[in-house]
Amino acid sequence: MTRSPLPVRPDLESMAPYVSPQMPARYRMNTNETPYPPPERLVEEVAEQIKKVALNRYPDRDATDLFAAIAGHVSWPKEGLWVANGSNEIFMHLFLAFGGPERTTVLFEPTYAVHSLIPRIANTKVLQLQRGRDFTIDVDAALETIERESPEVVIVCSPNNPTGMCEPLDVTTALIENSPGIVVVDEAYIEFTDESKSVRRLLDTHENLVLVKTFSKAWRLAGVRIGYMLASPSLIEALARVRLPYHLSAITQLVGVAAIRHAHETLDLTRAIALERDRIADGLDRAGIVSYPSDANFVLFEVDDPERVWTDLLAHGVLVRNYQGNERLARCLRVTAGLPDETDAFLDALREVVG
Repeated sequence: MTRSPLPVRPDLESMAPYVSPQMPARYRMNTNETPYPPPERLVEEVAEQIKKVALNRYPDRDATDLFAAIAGHVSWPKEGLWVANGSNEIFMHLFLAFGGPERTTVLFEPTYAVHSLIPRIANTKVLQLQRGRDFTIDVDAALETIERESPEVVIVCSPNNPTGMCEPLDVTTALIENSPGIVVVDEAYIEFTDESKSVRRLLDTHENLVLVKTFSKAWRLAGVRIGYMLASPSLIEALARVRLPYHLSAITQLVGVAAIRHAHETLDLTRAIALERDRIADGLDRAGIVSYPSDANFVLFEVDDPERVWTDLLAHGVLVRNYQGNERLARCLRVTAGLPDETDAFLDALREVVG
């Protein structure tokens, strides 16, 4: 290997890049995508409209139509809306604007790995508080840390990835009301559960709350990369300072607007996916395998030898998520819910693999 002409920043030397294996398998149940393609009418509409896009010109810098469409769909003023290339870029913009040297973020492990990765990229101090044995947040410990450390940013993932459960609203409210900075709630999977579990209602009364959403899961558009956040307009103004010029392509904007027009039929399969999630949990229970309650489109479960089980499942054509190297999840695998035949294939293979 040749030596790099310039070493990476010292604070990034020990940081491993985020990796979610993309491997050939008949049943890809490891990345929490939906296996259902977007509605045919949506695809046809987009294909027709792309013919009219001036691809030799820069896109609308402010994504005017997309902002207006999302604002109307979520009933939130566009001045309090931000849109980016997936929710990951939302987090990057947040930490470029509000993180950085001498600033701190608090999060609750285990959770989505990118929530700690992005602050580190932005040179922000990360405090990782550990969830309890049942993967719930210890509110008293959290509030004590917040009072002592005065973090600029607190991150909550609800439903939490990879454990699956929504945070109770009283827990999230306590964090919001006792945080000196902003509290960012990532609701990437909220459409797969009861909307009453969302923190959306708290936005009207808590100006330090930031709600992050995505089109990658329930909207069936992981390949398009659209994420958005709802927050106080004063927070939104700061993000314009850190975005790249024309960061939302003309095609991204076009697909997003079309998706909003077809919102009802796009989102109508969330219940079917939730039923498969529950069928997976029931099958695991019948097999005597411990799993954790989930409000998302996946189930986390425990086995005695996760590396062997993961390998043997892959040999049966079923790819699930392996958390090898994560001490808190050392016995865990995670499986994505989707099509009924995927559920059948997973449960059949698992019964063979674990006996």
